[in-house]
Amino acid sequence: MELYIDRDAFLAGLGRVQGIVERRNTPNPILSHVLLEAADGRLRLTATDTELAFIGDFPANVVTPGDVAVDAQSLFQIAKVLPDSTAHLSLSSQMRLEVTSGSAWYKVVGLPAADFPTLPDFDGKSAMTLTAGKLRWLIEQAGFVVCQDDNRWGINGAHLEVVDGNEGERLLRMVATDGHRLSYAQIPFEGEFGMPERMLVPRKALAEIKKLCVVDDEEIELSFGESSALVTTSTARFYFRMIDGEFPDYRQVVPTSFQRRAFATRDTLNAALKRVGVLAQDRARPVRFAFADGAVTVTASHSDLGEAREEVPIELEGDAVDIGFNIRYFQEVLQAVADERVIIELGDALSPALIRQPEADDSLLIVMPMRLD
Repeated sequence: MELYIDRDAFLAGLGRVQGIVERRNTPNPILSHVLLEAADGRLRLTATDTELAFIGDFPANVVTPGDVAVDAQSLFQIAKVLPDSTAHLSLSSQMRLEVTSGSAWYKVVGLPAADFPTLPDFDGKSAMTLTAGKLRWLIEQAGFVVCQDDNRWGINGAHLEVVDGNEGERLLRMVATDGHRLSYAQIPFEGEFGMPERMLVPRKALAEIKKLCVVDDEEIELSFGESSALVTTSTARFYFRMIDGEFPDYRQVVPTSFQRRAFATRDTLNAALKRVGVLAQDRARPVRFAFADGAVTVTASHSDLGEAREEVPIELEGDAVDIGFNIRYFQEVLQAVADERVIIELGDALSPALIRQPEADDSLLIVMPMRLD
């Protein structure tokens, strides 16, 4: 195998697989490797952890076709420091991959491509098409609240479903929760939605799909099988196994009526929470939000460290109320709002808060309250 490849393209490809490959202490060492296959004017990179798999093609000047599996993290670190804009890769008879660029030279131990695990066959029968920009937005709006605890079946992945829009169009809705927050967002799509019931998209898969959404107007195809899904772009394929788990009926926790509505400036409120949060050091990180006419006063206190308080201008419709929230949860929800202005809809002191942006009904975020006393 011998080829020349643009260093930045090589680096981008290796960066793409870092979230998929296993670390070096894995029981199966080959899973920490990336498979390199050179042929037909491209270098194909393949990585898998047996649950996820990425296959990406990158333009290359291939002198001699060939293949080898190399430790993905080591090769990535090498690519990051190559001095020249072009990398030269060549494989010796002893399965050593030589990488040269400018005055730099490396020899990396490789493994035969035959040792690399065979990727599973995909049994997809339906496919839908979305634009990369909208799919990335969908993941950014909902994916960040997927439960981090893989033992909490049913909420350790994102739920997908099709809903009808205001004008009768079909929308793909993604819903996620960690038990403290809930978020959903929806985007238009074309084609057929064929995701089986009781299936969820894993948290790790969401992160990898987002990396594929580079060019906003590029069309991305998403197809589903019985227990797996395939994401296809013009230069890459990403396969993942879905999680078998029944997502809870989220509509039961979405408030349908409110006693109060506050209008705030997102960045101003978020900056105040950052300052007050310096003293919100308890594990639960509780902060008191005292909503009143003209302002919300946020207060954090710690029995050993002291107290912090700041007043933030708002417009309030309804009566004053004090509500407690975990400051980190509230900050992360605010950061997901794209608009500069946010609407915070409230019930009583123990009711969840619904956060959304004005003049938009394609997403909403919910934060559960905390008892203050």
